[in-house]
Amino acid sequence: MSKVLLVSDNEEENENISSVLAQNGISVILSVDETGIFNYIEKNLIDLIIINADIKALDAVILCKKLKAYVHTENILIISLINPEAQINDILKLSNASISKPINEKILSACVSSNLKMKKSLDILSKNNSELAKSLYQLDVLYNTSTQLAGSLDKQKLINIMIDGLEKSLSFSLSSTLVFNGENNIDLIINSLYGISPRLEHSLKLRSILSYRALFDKKQIPYDINVEDINVIKNIKHPLEEYDLNILKFDNLFAPINVGEKFFGLIEVFREAEFSQEDTTCFQTLSRQVSLPLENASLYEEIKDTNTKLERLERLKSEFTSIVSHELRTPLTAIKNSLDIMLSGKTGELTATMDKFLNLAKRNVTRLSGIINDLLDLTKVEAGKMDFRFEKSDINAPVEFVKNTFENLAKEKNITLILNAQKDISETYLDSQRIEQVVSNLISNAIKFTNENGKIVVKTENITSFDIDKTKLFDAQNPVFYDNYIKVSVSDSGIGIAKEDIPKVFDKFQQIENSLSRKNGGTGLGLPIAKQLIEAHKGFIWVESEPNIGTTFAFVIPVLNEKEYFMLELEKNITKAQTSEKNLLLVLICEDELLPQRQNTEHISFIEDIKEEKISIIRKTTNTKEVFYNENKKRYLLISIPEADKFAQNFIEKKIESFTQNSKTENPNYDILYSTALFPENGKNAAGLFEYAVKNLNKGRVAV
Repeated sequence: MSKVLLVSDNEEENENISSVLAQNGISVILSVDETGIFNYIEKNLIDLIIINADIKALDAVILCKKLKAYVHTENILIISLINPEAQINDILKLSNASISKPINEKILSACVSSNLKMKKSLDILSKNNSELAKSLYQLDVLYNTSTQLAGSLDKQKLINIMIDGLEKSLSFSLSSTLVFNGENNIDLIINSLYGISPRLEHSLKLRSILSYRALFDKKQIPYDINVEDINVIKNIKHPLEEYDLNILKFDNLFAPINVGEKFFGLIEVFREAEFSQEDTTCFQTLSRQVSLPLENASLYEEIKDTNTKLERLERLKSEFTSIVSHELRTPLTAIKNSLDIMLSGKTGELTATMDKFLNLAKRNVTRLSGIINDLLDLTKVEAGKMDFRFEKSDINAPVEFVKNTFENLAKEKNITLILNAQKDISETYLDSQRIEQVVSNLISNAIKFTNENGKIVVKTENITSFDIDKTKLFDAQNPVFYDNYIKVSVSDSGIGIAKEDIPKVFDKFQQIENSLSRKNGGTGLGLPIAKQLIEAHKGFIWVESEPNIGTTFAFVIPVLNEKEYFMLELEKNITKAQTSEKNLLLVLICEDELLPQRQNTEHISFIEDIKEEKISIIRKTTNTKEVFYNENKKRYLLISIPEADKFAQNFIEKKIESFTQNSKTENPNYDILYSTALFPENGKNAAGLFEYAVKNLNKGRVAV
């Protein structure tokens, strides 16, 4: 039955209106008390309000204004009873409908009926809008939650994201999530609006165990657990109030959490208000949605654990190789020295047979020493412990030295060894000793696999990155190319390599199967070591060959300027900082190349003064690196300082500013820009750190 609130103090009219509406099945409630009126509305006891504009107990206009402003009257309509002769403009504006006095019964019935129908339509529309808004909100939460789930590989974080999404979309009072991280690592995560009593906590533990066992019914459960095995994690919003066992009577939703086909946990949520069908769908969607990210996280953990084990095995292998190699060196040195003494004749005259066998022994000792050195070099390179001494120099010198070293060996096989070295070869940063090692390996192999009367040509030349055949670099991972390179090639007229064997030549312990390689032997470590050494120079090495025609091994190393070399060193230092979990500071200072003259004095250069050590902004150590370079009519100074933290960063910035103490006057000491970038906060690699420093150069201006 519809209920109408009649606000009127005219008893005769009230009786007449109540009688007319009662005939239409409409109940009338009388009230002239403002508090009572709003109480009826708040408790949703009425559908329509009729206000007598002539009421003496209240101001009808003010009451209408209050009703319009009241939040609970959003869908409640107002009908005013008006006297045509009175001033009625204000109340008409605030009413949804009006009836003139004297009241006509038919008009009253029709007006109330139509407004009640309108009220019913408004309620339906409001409910639909509310449900639509709720559905849209839940869809938005589902979308945002799925995005967050896709961005994490941390199981605990994934569960927290799911619970947070459920809380936003369902507004639950309490959630209980049982998570199996392993047989001996079981968590019950309780997210609650209020605190929970000890007996409720115990009950939730029991409830989760019973739910867990019920999921498997007559099947074998993965783990047999008791209350004592469960670790409780509580997240309480308002701890001053407390839930007790009565919350278990609230409406609830329950779902298992699976990772692929494996059981991972379960979740149950409680809410005082009943869950709708849409709520249930949202809950089930979210509890299933976390399954795939959890599976990815599990796979990631397995891969991570496997990698850790592999790294440990690799480290043990390297340590074993290093120890064995060093232990073998000592007796080999003693054997070699003894053979040298015997062959010198100091221990007595040797017969031809004795001399033959002693020389054979010496050659094998020398060969074994070479194998041990290869093993040690490979171990060092793979462990990143190979020492490099990069200096700007001409590559022709080490190449020519190696060629001269192998000339006699080539002559023994009547092989012609030629060096074609480009005279104006570019200088770059290289380690001459390591380049010698690479070229020695390539020429040694060429002599080994070239028949008598053959020919070997060693060539050096300047090339650009466009001259490199990128298809030959079949195993280069995400190669980075520079503009200019120096190329060294060793070409022979030897037996060549079969096409199917070319991809294997740089593999460790690889011996290409042919009669000559078996005859000459070897460890198969020379080329892998050469490849590692060239890659340490940021270069590439490759091979071109045709069976019975010949083979060419070639490598390139980039022609680096000072800045490029600095960036390579910076990347190495960042890798060290990352391994040791230390900071690294990059300082960038910039000034114009042509500085304005001030007060008829010479040009003032902050960077020149640092270069000439007239001023100092840092305490230099062997680990500190710096580079001076010009670019786009600007002069720059870059400094990298390992193990420099936030405190050091602030100290250096203040020190730079102290050298420009007159910067707020018309005559600043220096006109510079500067910035600093701290690893890892401002960049995860050399390029990122440098980009941050360049981007913030203007922010570091210390001169007006």
